[in-house]
Amino acid sequence: MINLIDELKAIPGVIGASIVAADEGLKATNLPNFFKPERLVLVGNHLLKLYAAGQLSFNDLTDITMNFDESVVVARALDKNIILFVICDPNFNNNLLNMSLNLLQDEFKAQNISTLSTASPTPAPAAATAPAEAQASSDTNLDDLFSVMEKGLGKILGPMAEFIFAEVVEKWTANGVANGSRIDELIKLLNQEIIDLDKIEHYREIISPALKEFQKG
Repeated sequence: MINLIDELKAIPGVIGASIVAADEGLKATNLPNFFKPERLVLVGNHLLKLYAAGQLSFNDLTDITMNFDESVVVARALDKNIILFVICDPNFNNNLLNMSLNLLQDEFKAQNISTLSTASPTPAPAAATAPAEAQASSDTNLDDLFSVMEKGLGKILGPMAEFIFAEVVEKWTANGVANGSRIDELIKLLNQEIIDLDKIEHYREIISPALKEFQKG
């Protein structure tokens, strides 16, 4: 299945792509190695859920586009339970990518790969709602800090940041009440995801102003 997405990398601004099946996980990817397979599966399952929800309102829905500060994610369902998503620079050639996705979709159908599964898309992990649950707190200052932390993580980890932040917050809230006294624990968990020491330091610089403001109360 990798042959279906290899040509996409030739499009200006395209970083790479992945294909995820709801029941079988990651089927193909040509993204750089720092995009972990388990993260790609998480993203794929989220996108399948979003795609299914979108089709309830828009019968002619073809693509889902998610814009981040430093990247863009374009997703298209190849079948009921199979999603293709492409990660691009903000200045990617949208018209060329759209034409390529049309050709790829036709080739996919021709190869009859859609027989992979007839199961319903796997429900999105609880991580997807964890930040929303945290933000439901009456602590508005904590809400604001979370927003800054998530956006800052996007500058460090790119388009995977939103999903990583959700997963980390879920882990954090599982270990105790989501409140300001445990922010250092949350930062340590995020640092474990960033790994690179220089990037950890850069992330700390990004969130420090908001962190100091939060600690002032």
